[in-house]
Amino acid sequence: MKRKWIKNLAAITLTMSMALCACGAPEGGDSSGTGTPSAGDSPENTESGTPDTDTQEPAGNAVSDISGTVVFAVRDSVMEQTRLYLRDFKQLYPNIQVEIQEFSGSDDLYTYLTNQATAQNMPDVVYGWDNLSTFALQNWIYPLDEFLEKDDEIQYVPQSFLDGFTYEGKVYALPAWLQFSCLAVNKDLCDELNLDVPSYDWSIDEFIQLAKDATTNTTSGINHVGSLEQYLMQEFQGIKGQWGYDSETRTFDLTNGAFEKSVAILDELGKVPQLVADAMRDQSVLDAGGVDDYSKKFGANVDGVSDGKILIINASTWDDEWLNPSLQGVNWDYYPIPAQVKGENRPIVHADYAMMLSTARDPEAAFQLLKYITYGKDGILERMELQNSNANNLYENNRFTIPVSTHPEVAEAFKASENVPEGIKYMYDHLDIAVKGDYSKVLPDYWAVINDSIYQAKVRIGEGEDAASVARETQEKLNESFGASWQIFSEKMQQVQKDFEAMRNQ
Repeated sequence: MKRKWIKNLAAITLTMSMALCACGAPEGGDSSGTGTPSAGDSPENTESGTPDTDTQEPAGNAVSDISGTVVFAVRDSVMEQTRLYLRDFKQLYPNIQVEIQEFSGSDDLYTYLTNQATAQNMPDVVYGWDNLSTFALQNWIYPLDEFLEKDDEIQYVPQSFLDGFTYEGKVYALPAWLQFSCLAVNKDLCDELNLDVPSYDWSIDEFIQLAKDATTNTTSGINHVGSLEQYLMQEFQGIKGQWGYDSETRTFDLTNGAFEKSVAILDELGKVPQLVADAMRDQSVLDAGGVDDYSKKFGANVDGVSDGKILIINASTWDDEWLNPSLQGVNWDYYPIPAQVKGENRPIVHADYAMMLSTARDPEAAFQLLKYITYGKDGILERMELQNSNANNLYENNRFTIPVSTHPEVAEAFKASENVPEGIKYMYDHLDIAVKGDYSKVLPDYWAVINDSIYQAKVRIGEGEDAASVARETQEKLNESFGASWQIFSEKMQQVQKDFEAMRNQ
C-alpha cells in the first residue's frame, strides 16, 4: 500500500514537473546563513542521496516512547553540525531512528527533491528557503495541522509566522529560525566624529541626518542602499508586508505614498557626495589600472567597513557570518530599520522553514524531528548551547540563531547569551509587532510577477519618470497579474489537498 502511494506521487511529480518547466524554472532563495547550522564540510564519504544512519548511542532520560524511522535530508556543508545537534534528539526520542540523506549544498532544493521523487526515495524532513508554493503544488508536503492542534508548545510561536506558511487553511511548513532586515551602526565611529549614538527606536529623519553628519573627507554615512527602499517602505506603512502586500486582500499597495517616499530618501542620500560609499566604486577604472574614488578615499584594497570608516552598514542578520569577523575589535551593534515616527519601529522578519514530506513513513515520528529543528524548546536550547560554546569549533561564524519561539525558557536563554548582540535582543522582544519581510518565500509566481514588476518600476523612476504615476500603473498591473496567479494557485491547491487525503488513505 505504501509503495502504491509513493508510485502515485512520483507520477504526479513527473507530470507537474513538466508543466513547471514549461513555465520557467522555479526561483531560488538566499540562504539565511546565520540561522542555518552552517560551516564545515561533511567528513563522511557517503554518496549524495544515500541514507546514512547515525549510530550514536542515546544517553540520558528519554521523554517519549514514540517510535519510527525518519529520513532527514541534510546538505553536505552542515553535516558535522547536524550530527552534533541530533545527539540530544536521540536522548529525548531513543525509539526514533534518524537516517541522514546527504545532498550537495550546491544543488537547489527543487532539483534535489525532483530527483528523489523520480527515484521514489524522498526524505521525510528537510530545511528550505526556496519558494514554498512550488513544493506545495507538487503535493510533496504533508500538512501539519493534525499535529499542531495537539501540541502545547505551538502557543509560543506567533500566529503570523504560521500564517505565512498556510495555503487554503492548512499549514505546510514551520518557521525554523528568524532573520531581521536591519542595519548596523559603528558606535566607535560615532564617538570619533562626536555624534550621538542612536537609540534602537530611532526615526527615519534621525537616520538620514546621522548618515549626512558622518560623511567627511575620510568617512562615509552608509556602505550601500540596496533593498533599503523596500525596508523603509514597510516602516512607512506599518502593518503591511513586503512591497505593501496585504495578506487578507492579497493585494499590493504602492500608491499610499510609502513607495515614493522611500525612493525619494535613497535619491536624497545619493545626492550627497561620498555619503554612499559603494557608489564611489568603479570596476572599469580599476580594471584599466586606475584608482577609483572609493580607493582614493579609503585606500587601495581597503574595505571601508572593516577599516571602521563607514558609520551605518546596510547589513541584515544573515550577513553576520562576514560582518562580525570584519568588525572584530569595533564597538558596533545591529539596529532595527528606522521608523517614520520615533518609537514606532516594527521589526521586519524573515523565516526560513522546515517541512515534512507527504511520503513520510512514520508521520508522528517525523513531526517530532520537525518540531525539534524548528520551534521546539528542547531543540532551540540545544542549538543555542552548541553556538554559545562553539562546540567542536563548528560555530565560529555562526554564533547565534534567532528563535521562532517565545517560550519563557527560550526567551531567557536567548537574552542571556553573550553571543547575541543587544540590538537583536531588542528586535526579538518586539516580535509581537513584527511585519513579514519575505513573502518571496511563499507567494506563487513571486519572482516572475511581483519582483520583476517592482524592479521595472524602480528603473523607470531612476530614469526620471514621475514616481507617483509609475507607482499607480505598477500597482494596477501587479494586482491584476498576481490576482490571476493566486486564483490559479488556489484552485490547484484545493485539488492537491483532495489528492493528498485520497493517496494517504490508500
